[in-house]
Amino acid sequence: MRDIDFINTFFNIVYQNELAYMRDFTSSYEYIQAFCKWLEDHQIPCTVLKTITKENFMMFSKKMMAEDIDYILHNKFSKSMQELSDQYIDQTHILYIPGFQDEQQFSIDFLKYQDVNFYTIKESFLRSDLSFFDPFPAFFCAMNHADLWPGFLIFQHEKQVFKPLRSKDELSELFKHIENHEDLFKVYNDYENDSYFIQLSDLHLGQNKRQKGLMQLYNSLDYIVPLLKSKEKLKVLITGDLMESPNRKNMYLANDFMNRLKKQYKADVTFILGNHDVIVHGFNMARNQKSKVIAYLLGESIKVIEDEKIILIKMDTTSEGNLARGKVGHRQLNEIDDELEAIDHLEDYTLILMLHHHVYPISKAQFIKTKWHEKTFINRIVETSKVLMDAPDLIQWIEKKHIRYIFHGHKHLPFFRKENYAYYIGAGSATGGLKESKSRYISYNVVKYNRFDQKMKTCMIFYDDKAKAERQRVEVYLFEEDVENENS
Repeated sequence: MRDIDFINTFFNIVYQNELAYMRDFTSSYEYIQAFCKWLEDHQIPCTVLKTITKENFMMFSKKMMAEDIDYILHNKFSKSMQELSDQYIDQTHILYIPGFQDEQQFSIDFLKYQDVNFYTIKESFLRSDLSFFDPFPAFFCAMNHADLWPGFLIFQHEKQVFKPLRSKDELSELFKHIENHEDLFKVYNDYENDSYFIQLSDLHLGQNKRQKGLMQLYNSLDYIVPLLKSKEKLKVLITGDLMESPNRKNMYLANDFMNRLKKQYKADVTFILGNHDVIVHGFNMARNQKSKVIAYLLGESIKVIEDEKIILIKMDTTSEGNLARGKVGHRQLNEIDDELEAIDHLEDYTLILMLHHHVYPISKAQFIKTKWHEKTFINRIVETSKVLMDAPDLIQWIEKKHIRYIFHGHKHLPFFRKENYAYYIGAGSATGGLKESKSRYISYNVVKYNRFDQKMKTCMIFYDDKAKAERQRVEVYLFEEDVENENS
């Protein structure tokens, strides 16, 4: 049991995320005892938790809510949770996040101030294992800026900001700001170079079973998008299979979906084709019908975002592929080469490649159980055969063009992998194509880009269970500060 776990439970109570904190309380009796000790160490009163006995806990079940505990304890457990929230929600909280095991660690001694509460995560993090379960709302800001750790997450109700810590002098400055009663959210609100991409993929609009996932996706984006503080327009990348099949009804659904992203989130939306966008019931469409879909939904193969010096390359991997397996083709690569060569000062731009089919074989995240047939030698051969038909040629082209960021879909499995100089990022299914037991996860990616450095900084992969049977899971990946091959 770690400090981050207790801190997360406490602030899920404060933010009244009942599903999350009840999952913690029903996990084990030992956890409740350890959490009570953490509360006591931080002088946080919550006597009702101490009244829970082992016999009481034996009557708990994982699907219980706070009001259910009232009947077991014959006590107002739910009311106590609400009172704890009311007491702390409007206070200012400052959480020290220590950073990574391979970095310098600071010894932090906090001063005491009225209505300002300090907390410390004692355990440093591994860069290769940044997974968080049911993170409390304000912690999103810390995850988003994991590239800046160590530092302070400063939050109060719906306001949050992250301040990197590079020296003890900066800690003294923080104390001075508090003593002078300055607004910390204005003092440290310095994200003018941050820009954001949300990657969605494989929505398969038109399938009835996807509708619930679509509603959950909207709910999730309604929460996430306001937290993406930036002066730049939000950019949404849809990496194929927006539709289940390309009939007129589904085209309207796709158009309505993209219009809602533009209107509700003020987003710039870029779309590419997937195999389902051009296939009817498993068969390739007639070329004239397919050309209509391309004209309707695709439009261009090069998109320039001049203000941020970004070029999006929209690659079609469905034109020469067969069914679920895609192909780029030399002709398309040559055409894209010609378009890129027509852009003045191309070296000043960051190139981002979008395609539907994956370039490398993909495996499930470790927390998703692998079925027996997926472990067989034959299945591994089959999975390898599902990658892009001309993947070696594309990889060579990517290296030649110095493209660092490649976004794809197709497999319904989130994916983050670095190969040589390039990052390959898959978004899974935004309406729930990843299934395990009773759970079906929607997943999407949020990527932070620094327009000054012209580099991606963090990638957050969100897993949300449509059935709410499992915790929300967020995996954070860092883009390395790698200058190798940049100028080659």
